[in-house]
Amino acid sequence: MPRINDNAALTVREIEYSIQIRDKDKSHSELRDVLRSELTRFDDNVRRKRFDTDNPIREFLKTNIERSILIRENTRIYFLGYREKEGSLHIEFNLLVITSYINFGPIRQALDYLVKDTIADYFEELLERHFPVSIAVQANDKEVFTVTDTYPNVKPAEPPKRDMLSRTFAIIAFSLTLCIIGFFAFRAITRNWHQENDTLKEQYLNLLLEKKINEAVANQKFNIIIAAPHDTIKAVTLPSAVQPK
Repeated sequence: MPRINDNAALTVREIEYSIQIRDKDKSHSELRDVLRSELTRFDDNVRRKRFDTDNPIREFLKTNIERSILIRENTRIYFLGYREKEGSLHIEFNLLVITSYINFGPIRQALDYLVKDTIADYFEELLERHFPVSIAVQANDKEVFTVTDTYPNVKPAEPPKRDMLSRTFAIIAFSLTLCIIGFFAFRAITRNWHQENDTLKEQYLNLLLEKKINEAVANQKFNIIIAAPHDTIKAVTLPSAVQPK
């Protein structure tokens, strides 16, 4: 089986199945007639008339494969190329599977299980009602074509050298412009900070000086208020001290 990259979006595969039914004493025609008779035994008259013109073995295989396999939205299975070979009853048929690469693995497993373990076992059970047989099933698949999402052989176009130089100069000029703008902005911010700092210092000194002046004035007023009653007492009591009793 050819290997495909995991990024394959769609794959088309053809699976060839071979069912070999053998018996030591029975010929190809005898095996075929018995199997056809068993497959149509319990069918109604309408299906019996249809199988009179069509091959009941082919119809049984096609119908069961189409009904048993769960077909997903992006998957299609077509029954192709039914053949019967001489010697023993050698049945060959092809299935064309169209699906994504991710879904092909589970679909292939389901088809193998259906053909090998279900249909072949059922054929063996029907024929052994009349004589012992041995059944062998083989399967091979081949890739028809695959559509991928990516194309690894296509290289991305390289930009021209002139464009690279222009972009380089533009980046350098832009970087220099940012540096110059940042330098002048830093100087302006530093200058404003020094001016604000000087203003705050001046305001602080003015407030401190005003506080000292207010404290000095308050102390002077207090001394004057304390001294005034003392002088009044002296002025009142001195004359009474020199008067005769």
